[in-house]
Amino acid sequence: MKLGRIFLLLTVAALCLASAVQAQEAAGKKKLAITKIAATDALAQRMAKQGVGLSLDSVLQALDSQVYDRVLNTRRFELLERSDADALAKESSAAGEAFAFNKADYILTIRVDSFNDRMEERRLAALGKTIRARTIELSAVAKITEVATQRAIASTNFKVTKRDSENRSENTTGRVGEGSDDLMIQAVSEMAGKIAMRAADTVSPARVIGKRDRVVTINRNDQSGIAVGQVWEVFALGDELVDPDTGEKSREEVLVGKVKITRVTPQNSQGEAVEDSGIERGAIVRLAEEPEAGVE
Repeated sequence: MKLGRIFLLLTVAALCLASAVQAQEAAGKKKLAITKIAATDALAQRMAKQGVGLSLDSVLQALDSQVYDRVLNTRRFELLERSDADALAKESSAAGEAFAFNKADYILTIRVDSFNDRMEERRLAALGKTIRARTIELSAVAKITEVATQRAIASTNFKVTKRDSENRSENTTGRVGEGSDDLMIQAVSEMAGKIAMRAADTVSPARVIGKRDRVVTINRNDQSGIAVGQVWEVFALGDELVDPDTGEKSREEVLVGKVKITRVTPQNSQGEAVEDSGIERGAIVRLAEEPEAGVE
């Protein structure tokens, strides 16, 4: 009888420990797998016909590494090994099956659907100069899939345009390669930042984690797209809402204030509450306004 009680107590303790571990895992970082970034077939064929396939390859490789770095440094996810995700995605596609990566909570898939790199020239004969304006346009679609349900929870088209101009004398015939690469890197870096911010906001929306007087702390760091001068709106979560047409569930969000970012660190960000009708810890924050040019 005594042994039976001991066994029962040990069983209960084990169950409690298992529950605690599961709860701790649930509250931790979500696991994300990022598949290899590729261009759509139509874009790849167009670039090949134009003889600039190598330029497109450079963009894809740069974007691949930049996105991985930006997502990792948001500190919102535990990223899984790229080689594993790519191999499983390829294998599933070949077998005509849905992509399932059991170790991940979410899958991030990115397809570049447009890329243009053009140069426009304007000759100023009176000054003996040629004005050259180079423009890079990059467009990509990022999709986040929830592994457990195989449901796409977000799909967003991102577009970036970078323009650079330079004055060249009549005798100048060449361009500096480093300058050419720099504009492309700027476009790729901005695209990667937008994708990383969207991924973080979709899976784990920015929240207020601290408030002291008018100083509000937000759980977004210097790699998440947040910047000094931005204005973020703060929303308190209310009742659960159900769409009568689709049955989709959501939460009521009530605007309770605005915060202007004043400090960004590798851990989090702080701002001043410029409007406050009930800002509290746990409230969701979303970007409302970008800073004006020259404001820091």
